[in-house]
Amino acid sequence: MTTKKSEIISADYDSTLKSIIKRINKARLSMLKRVNKETVLLYWFIGKTVSDKIKSESWGDSTVERLSKDLQNNFPGVRGFSSRNIWRMRSFYDTYAGKEIMPPPVAEIGWAQNYIILEKCKNEQEREFYVKNTAKMGWSKSDLVEKISEHYYQNKLLVQNNFSETVPSDLKARTAWEFIDDYAIEIINPDQPIAEKELENSIVKNIVDFLSDMGGSFAFVGRQFRIEYREKEYFIDLLFFNLDLNCYVVVELKAREFDPKDLGQLQMYLLAANETIRKKDQNQTIGILICRDKDRMVVEYLLGSQKQPIGVSTYNKFRKLKQIPKEIAKFLPSEEEIIKRLGYISSEPENRNIIQK
Repeated sequence: MTTKKSEIISADYDSTLKSIIKRINKARLSMLKRVNKETVLLYWFIGKTVSDKIKSESWGDSTVERLSKDLQNNFPGVRGFSSRNIWRMRSFYDTYAGKEIMPPPVAEIGWAQNYIILEKCKNEQEREFYVKNTAKMGWSKSDLVEKISEHYYQNKLLVQNNFSETVPSDLKARTAWEFIDDYAIEIINPDQPIAEKELENSIVKNIVDFLSDMGGSFAFVGRQFRIEYREKEYFIDLLFFNLDLNCYVVVELKAREFDPKDLGQLQMYLLAANETIRKKDQNQTIGILICRDKDRMVVEYLLGSQKQPIGVSTYNKFRKLKQIPKEIAKFLPSEEEIIKRLGYISSEPENRNIIQK
């Protein structure tokens, strides 16, 4: 009888295990993406078939209902073939059919996210925005519904900054979509006056949610970040680094209405950051002032005279409202301006013809 020798676990076992787990997760994500894409392509085919039959053979409710039952009988236990969903497939095809440009993310996000975007976003540019960001950020169905209900797209369009005049041309479009006009900050008593320190504490305490609200490209560097510049000390409320733009982002908080002098303070912080912590291979630091309220006309006028990239946003102003107030909605850009901002999304060669007819 032989005695089984005990195995000696190698020192690198844990790292090996982590490597295997990472590979499994990567494979599972890859398979999920393939399943999503095949599902979308299948529903595109069914939608096209039904749409063509409606035009050529006058298919209606009863025929679609019969098709639904026959598909469910042929594929028992397979979900997705209800008559309601088949009509969604037809709407999906009709919405995108004939488009010369189709963003690849349409075939990468789940069907549930696709039809939510179709049903809740009637504007072509708005649909494209949510499709792209759902793919990029991995938004779930509930995440997407929340973003749409909180006017996330409109928030991007309402941003007030001078980036078009102060940011290098190759970064303008990307920079424009990295910031929003009204940030959601968790405050216990939002209707009561608060101090700036409370505002800062709330953001830091809920930093994960705040980073998600900012778009996912931001890394938190620190609070009350100390900088020595020309023999003086400066303390930046919040300092971030944007990975996509390769630059620092200085955030200054004001628990009151915007004051023109705030821009001077922010300008000084940007000068200090650019000359002390910014590396040679990094882009120019961006400044964002977040305040309780602002006069949009005054902000627009003052931003035109600033030499450094600065944006002015509010917090908790209209994110939770069912509709954006008319006095805010009137500042939304025209369709031509929206298309110009979205140009960088759909003009790239790889974004063309993702779904073949």
